[in-house]
Amino acid sequence: MAAIRFVSNDSVALAYINKIRNVFATGKHFKVYEKVAFKSLTRLVIKTPKGFTGLTRQRWAAIKVSGRGFVVTNDHKVMLWLERGTQAHGPVRAKFLYIPLNRAAAIGGWHPGLQRGVDYILTKRVRGITAMNIVRTERPITHQSLSQEMLRFLREIT
Repeated sequence: MAAIRFVSNDSVALAYINKIRNVFATGKHFKVYEKVAFKSLTRLVIKTPKGFTGLTRQRWAAIKVSGRGFVVTNDHKVMLWLERGTQAHGPVRAKFLYIPLNRAAAIGGWHPGLQRGVDYILTKRVRGITAMNIVRTERPITHQSLSQEMLRFLREIT
């Protein structure tokens, strides 16, 4: 926590600073953090592609960190690939890469009922995906939103 030292003989300024100090000591400002975190969470969920299962979207969460505020996070491995992108690559251990073409092939994996070329394809190489920068574009928006909401909060208490 940052400490600010303020010396003044002005009673109005001292009363204002004491009022703000008391409000922050009670923790009422955490409601502002919560509001901004959940708005940011909503925007991130909307920007994340759904894919076949929707698991990447579902893994977004706003976690309360005691005494600090909130952290908006997504721990799904696909989110890392969407954020940073991937390079062109081939199989690591197998002879071919399995590429599902529909939801049934993606969720269930390969089974004898699937038709090659209709439900899935096998390939030696795939192109990488370009980075979507979902989190990188959201950070300045969240920062601006937090600044505006905190100013509104300070105006309401004074």
